[in-house]
Amino acid sequence: MFYGWRIVSVVFLTHFISVGLVFYSYGVFFKALVSDFGGSRLGVATGLAVMNLAIAAVSPSLGRLVDHGSIRRLMSGGAWLMAIGFLAASRIDALWQFYLIMGTLLAMGSVMLGALPGSTLVANWFSERRGIALGVSGMGISLSGLAMAPVATGLIEWIGWRNTFVVYAAVTIVTVVPAVWWVIVNRPEEMGLAPNGGPPASAAPELAKPAPPRGSAGTPQSLPAWSAREALREPNFWVIAIYVGLNFFANGAVLTHVIPHATDIGFEPLAAAWVLSTMAGLGVIGKVLFGWLVDWIPKRVALGLASSLQGLGVALVYSVSEYPSLLLAGAVFGLGMGGIIPLWGAAIGAGFGRRAFGRVMGWMTPVMVPIHIFGIPYAGWIYDRTGSYDAAFLTFLGAYALAIAASLCLRLPEVEPGSAPASEPTLDDSAARLSASDACRTGDAL
Repeated sequence: MFYGWRIVSVVFLTHFISVGLVFYSYGVFFKALVSDFGGSRLGVATGLAVMNLAIAAVSPSLGRLVDHGSIRRLMSGGAWLMAIGFLAASRIDALWQFYLIMGTLLAMGSVMLGALPGSTLVANWFSERRGIALGVSGMGISLSGLAMAPVATGLIEWIGWRNTFVVYAAVTIVTVVPAVWWVIVNRPEEMGLAPNGGPPASAAPELAKPAPPRGSAGTPQSLPAWSAREALREPNFWVIAIYVGLNFFANGAVLTHVIPHATDIGFEPLAAAWVLSTMAGLGVIGKVLFGWLVDWIPKRVALGLASSLQGLGVALVYSVSEYPSLLLAGAVFGLGMGGIIPLWGAAIGAGFGRRAFGRVMGWMTPVMVPIHIFGIPYAGWIYDRTGSYDAAFLTFLGAYALAIAASLCLRLPEVEPGSAPASEPTLDDSAARLSASDACRTGDAL
């Protein structure tokens, strides 16, 4: 079996932990925190906003570390920071302490263990089947939602939210650290392999040197790199960032507030948790489906379809009050939501290449934050003012419409930058980095 699939399996695990134990559990902790510390739903929702701001602040620097340093050490450190953060959260006495932990230990831990290094690893090891590999690894995100909402609900009812945080700390250390340390390798070239499991390039003398030690940061130098200025001048950078930011603005808020919404309209907490689990469960299918689709159909078509399904799901959540219909709404929403992470990675890889993947994703994060950071607190603010989430749901429908419009502007090069074998003549970077305007003229949009 190609070693890249072992990388995929560990990224699956790190996605599960970094997202499931923080984001997908947050809605379950929501009312318990309000009950213990008082305040509004906007107040508690601010915790995730603080965390997103901190993540945005460190992501550009982290992106460079991911491309040039040891991802194994980075992810191991992230696991330890998350565990310490959970232990600290179990001892808080006020909401400001919770915000502090969310914006420091948990923010740093989750980003060092999360999508940025994980997606970069998968993109480094795959090019021809990158979409499906990103989809399979991303299943960990959705499966964490399927599992963690009811698990967190049961744990909080059984041992309380403080002890649940202690359990989360132990699970993070026991499961993640050994897997990351023994399996993660930055790139296939470090093991004398090539992406996708093919034979390593041997025609170029510089690539015939012995492979660097396992887990080292050594990389081949034949792939073109992007500077921050070059990436920021590329139209595709902004198209992808706006598209993903709008989707995160809406789906993050829906995932966080769907449990409070379901309990508000009369359903028991466990039944409400299963609505979130349905969204996450169909997200598993969505990740594989869109991961496969994006390898075969134009990427902007896949992007538009994912946002359309999410918009339909939100429209149903807004309009239905019966439990089977609410589960159906969650299923439709989850199917589209599941596609966003693999589609984001596939679009970056196709537009910018393997060498710059981590940096480009890192640079996109602060660009997206002004869009998506307001989704969760905005929904809480709407509820506090009106007593329902209706106006927020209508706003999210508008966000998905804008995301679909943005996806129509995506134009990607026919050949991924840096994908030409080292033994063949390579295009000058200015030619390989086909801009959106160039692609519009040639009509070769992906």
